[in-house]
Amino acid sequence: MKHFLSIFLTGIALAVGLSGCKCPLTPPPRLSSPSRSVQSDEELVQVLREEWKKLKKVKMAEGERQELIRRYNDDVLLLLNRLRRDVLRHGKNLPYKVVINAPKGGHPVLLERLFDDLVPAKDIRMTDLKERYIVPGLGVPLVGIVPAGKLRNSDQIATFHSHGAVRTLTALVEFNGSGENTRPLIRLLPRQDTERVQVGRLSYPLSADFSAAIEMYWRLTEVDKDRILGLLRPQPEKTVVGLTCIEHYDPYKIPVVLVHGLVSSAATFSNLVNRLQADPQIRHSYQFWYFNYPTGTAWTISAAAYRKALREARERFDPQQKNENWDKMVVVGHSMGGLITRYSQCVEPWKILEAARTSHNSLVDFFSGKYINAPLPSNRLRDIKDVYYFHPVKACQVVYMATPHRGTPLARNRFVLLLSNMVHLPQTLVEEAFSIATLQRDNLITNPRRLTEWYTSIRQLSPDSYSIRGLSSLAVRNVPTHSIIGDRGRNNSPHSSDGVVPYWSSHLPWGSECIVPSGHSVQDTKEAAEELRRILLKRPKQSNP
Repeated sequence: MKHFLSIFLTGIALAVGLSGCKCPLTPPPRLSSPSRSVQSDEELVQVLREEWKKLKKVKMAEGERQELIRRYNDDVLLLLNRLRRDVLRHGKNLPYKVVINAPKGGHPVLLERLFDDLVPAKDIRMTDLKERYIVPGLGVPLVGIVPAGKLRNSDQIATFHSHGAVRTLTALVEFNGSGENTRPLIRLLPRQDTERVQVGRLSYPLSADFSAAIEMYWRLTEVDKDRILGLLRPQPEKTVVGLTCIEHYDPYKIPVVLVHGLVSSAATFSNLVNRLQADPQIRHSYQFWYFNYPTGTAWTISAAAYRKALREARERFDPQQKNENWDKMVVVGHSMGGLITRYSQCVEPWKILEAARTSHNSLVDFFSGKYINAPLPSNRLRDIKDVYYFHPVKACQVVYMATPHRGTPLARNRFVLLLSNMVHLPQTLVEEAFSIATLQRDNLITNPRRLTEWYTSIRQLSPDSYSIRGLSSLAVRNVPTHSIIGDRGRNNSPHSSDGVVPYWSSHLPWGSECIVPSGHSVQDTKEAAEELRRILLKRPKQSNP
């Protein structure tokens, strides 16, 4: 046991140390091959003009057309690499007109006002994603890098610190005039919303690389490298608390909100989203949002931050609450994120405090929904109001992945309890715990060690914790509910376990259930992605209030 603990602590130290390592966020522009480097920009543009003219021909053998598309794409990539090197990296004037098509017919945006870099998707190496989803067609897939400084007045959902955001683009070089001196037009199309492009009288499928933007986005954020710090030192990690979306906010799509679990980050859903966005029906109908939070604090506290982030996002993007897509929202929680999701669906959340009583009638005056719209009787308690008195999140569907609804026995393990004692609680949470101690006239003040039982996430995952016991008795909104549960491939449910959460804890007596041959990281499996795809495509006609 001592040897194992030593190895584990060494691993934590390495993780913390490596989290400060820096690596290039974007790959440098590729140099052209020697045979193409002697070709001037004017000669390259002339070649592209002739290729564009041929692309308009209706009569052409299929093999010849495919070869033409390949040559055109190669030449477009060569021109873009030169522009990227000269304009974006060395500040030279842009020699050609660039049009960035806005999603859903909005106004075009000037290149320099939005992007700091345009990275060819083929230059982005996959390091985290298990598959790469590419659609062949006309054009060059790009990832547009939007720096953090240009996000403030944009339509980006980003409530925690990031180096920037991304756009999934496909570039074309067009020639709309008939003359030989017609200047080229570089058109950047948002690939999430565009499947085909018109060239003359012909319609071509638009090429795409949907994985490259996902890979690039998580390099721009700081959430994944701070998973261990988020557990042990949650206070400094408040810059990574909040809601984010890889692409810009799209009011025409239904939000799918993903909430990660313990010692994890929003990046844990990368493979899941990558697989789902490969389906055109999914990417045209849904937009994936991520809620990120430091996992060292109790999930009841993180749930309050989750609800606040959703509330603020709607106030910003749908202040009149007229967009029906918000009412069709799907929420997905993995592991402890499932507890955050479920608690936020409760219709009388304050009743969770009944499980916290340790002295007779100590909290009876506070088992009332009146405090949702009224202040608590003491100013010392105002900071905990949002934790226990709130209106539920009105999701249309709820999906739980490997969620310990009844806790996990691992939270009682001596080693895990030792790890729990290493968590350094923020001072604000300590003060809130003292407030609750006064509220219930308990012995928390005389026994400060009990603070960790109330306000660290690991302690609140124990089947004996007040939060787990209280949550089990709370009523939730009547909406379609789905569970995705791992059994480590042993096919022995209901006696199974995913290695962390046993089936008796993750099973719900209502809703659909899907058992996948996986450990606790069910969100990372193809089977879970396929089940979630089925759920999303078979959405209910109307959500319940």
